[in-house]
Amino acid sequence: MKGYEIIRIACQFSENDEIAEKLTEANLSTLDDILSAKERKKLDIYLDCLNFVQDEIACEYKPLIHEEEFKIQNFKLNISALSKPLQEVISICDLKGRDEKFKVFPTYILVFANEARVRYSYKPNKATIDGDIEISLPERICAYGVAREYYLRQGLT
Repeated sequence: MKGYEIIRIACQFSENDEIAEKLTEANLSTLDDILSAKERKKLDIYLDCLNFVQDEIACEYKPLIHEEEFKIQNFKLNISALSKPLQEVISICDLKGRDEKFKVFPTYILVFANEARVRYSYKPNKATIDGDIEISLPERICAYGVAREYYLRQGLT
């Protein structure tokens, strides 16, 4: 699902139909031309709300999980070697599936193995209007969260 799809539904929930009507795949390349300054400001707020909701869901309720294999040198695995932004290490095991002891430090993970499979939760990438959303919930559920966050930021409940 794309960012604009969630925001379009959130706009409908929060009675911003004029923005919702303009948020179509065909209009994505011309949004800056067809939105007024006021609509663009609202759209930016919705996008910020989408990022907040996506982070909240992924970090608190339904973590995004990734697994990778690494060769470990000097018992250290640099966190920068992970392909996704680390939230929390769930487990580390050798390539035969046996659990390995580990300790997480700010820039590396101390691992007592030569090769390891690292399973971890990660923070989602920042959402964009035309980009894919990483959380795996129905778009209506995400849109409810975005609309609610929009209302809270506007002082409405």
